[in-house]
This record gives sequence, structure tokens and C-alpha cells, in this order.
Amino acid sequence: MYRLNRIAVVVVFAFILTGIPQWAVAVDTESPSSIEQTFQKAKQDYLQKNMNSASEQIKKGAAFMKAESAKASAKGKEALASSAQELEKLSVDVKKGTVTSVKKIEDAFARAYLALAEDSRIKSAESWTKKESAKAGEALDSSARYLEKSFAWAGKKVETGTKTAIEKSKNLSLKLKEKGSVIAKDVEKGLKDTGNEIKKLGKRISSK
Repeated sequence: MYRLNRIAVVVVFAFILTGIPQWAVAVDTESPSSIEQTFQKAKQDYLQKNMNSASEQIKKGAAFMKAESAKASAKGKEALASSAQELEKLSVDVKKGTVTSVKKIEDAFARAYLALAEDSRIKSAESWTKKESAKAGEALDSSARYLEKSFAWAGKKVETGTKTAIEKSKNLSLKLKEKGSVIAKDVEKGLKDTGNEIKKLGKRISSK
């Protein structure tokens, strides 16, 4: 009996040891809803001159972008992977203390959101082609919201035409999610207009 008890204790202990890292990894995994908090924390840490923490937050952002790139279709993969690389380098530079302006961090985050916006737009178009209206609506809504985040981080004014395009995308996405009556031409125009706005902002905040 004593021997059996010892074996049971060893098994339980081993389970705990192997379980902890998995749990810890799950907690550290970023999601579309938490990435904004990570970016905000990175900026706050940088401004408070806590460079190690800021670097770690940016590294989390890079890991998130890399994970999104792995899930993306060929069309959306490149921009996401490029953003991941930019954030990885930024993380190293922040830790070294060579980043002298918070604007460099803000612009990198703006480009990350722009890559996410384009990837979501592509997913919306692909879902629409497959006649998956609800998925198309979800992705289009994400694209519009990511685009708004990109403008905010870049500190760029949202022009009237852009604002109208974003609102139309949100309204269209709502109809798609609710499987309401939509005209194919309107969906195609909405996707095209969103894509044009993403490209326009991309030219304004390009790192090249």
C-alpha cells in the first residue's frame, strides 16, 4: 500500500510539473481582443523608461502577428509576417535603448493593425465567395475596426470619405452577420472600398 501511495504521489507531481508550463503559455497567448492592451502597455512602459518590460510587450505583439501570419492565406501572409519581423526588431532596439521616440513604436503598431485589416478584408472576400455570409460579415467588421485602430496609432486624421467607407463597411458587415438581404454588387463594392482605404493609409505610414 505504501509503495502504491508513493507511485500515486509521483504521478500527481509529474502531472503538475508538466501542466504548469502549458497553463502559463495559454495565459501569455495574445488574441485579437487583447493585442491592444499589449500595445498600450508597451507604450506606457516605454514612456516610463521601463525598457525591459516594453520590449517584452512588443515581443508578445510580434508573436501574435507571427501566429496570425501562419493562419493567413497567401495573400495576407506577407504583410503580417513583415509586421512580425518589424516588431521583433523593435523589441530588440527598445531593450538596447536605441529607440529615441515613442512615435517609432506607435507607427509600428499602426502598421501591424493595417496588416490585420488587410488580412481580415481578404478573409471576408474569401468567405463571401464561398457564400459564407456570417463569416464574411465578421471578417469585414474586423477589417474596419483594425483600420480605425491603425489610424489612431498613426495619429492620422480620418478624412470624411474614409470615415464614410468605414461606416458603410460596418453596416454591411452587420447585414451579412444577420444574414439579411444584401446585393452582391454592394458587398463587392464594400470590400473594394475598404481595400482602397487600407492601401491609402499604407502609403502614408509606410516605413520605406
